[in-house]
Amino acid sequence: MQQKHELLLRHARQQSEGATLVMALLHTAALIDRACARELAAFDLSEGRLAVLLAIANTETSATPALVAEQLGVTRAAVTGLIDGLERQGYLARVEHPSDRRSIVLKISPEGIDALDKIGPRYGTWLDELTAGMSKNALEGALGTLSAIQRNVIQTEGENGNAANV
Repeated sequence: MQQKHELLLRHARQQSEGATLVMALLHTAALIDRACARELAAFDLSEGRLAVLLAIANTETSATPALVAEQLGVTRAAVTGLIDGLERQGYLARVEHPSDRRSIVLKISPEGIDALDKIGPRYGTWLDELTAGMSKNALEGALGTLSAIQRNVIQTEGENGNAANV
């Protein structure tokens, strides 16, 4: 557990196993985020840019910036910045919408497709490595625990008027 989490537990005078679990979960999430960033750095991608590429690749119709923003649950402004970076990298292009001249469509370039093709297997292997040595029972128990925590967060946020999207 990170020092900041230990300090927070001490400050809150919280010694319960549940509180310790939540702080360990926060620390684990931070470690996974950093490791994910290192994996994607080989492709000069961030998690956000990868999400945009995947959203475009998995769109059945023409992928517009507005559609991608909606799919990812972020603002159009955030998507515009990610699209700008992907376009500079040569991973996608903006093209005129075939039936609406006021709109643009996002198309993945061959370089973008190549990056996705290479990331898939590497990312899958990395995810398996993170849980190496864990039994099926341990994984199922962890998933059950995480689901319970997610439900509690959603319930707590709902009670406070801040519905969470988990």
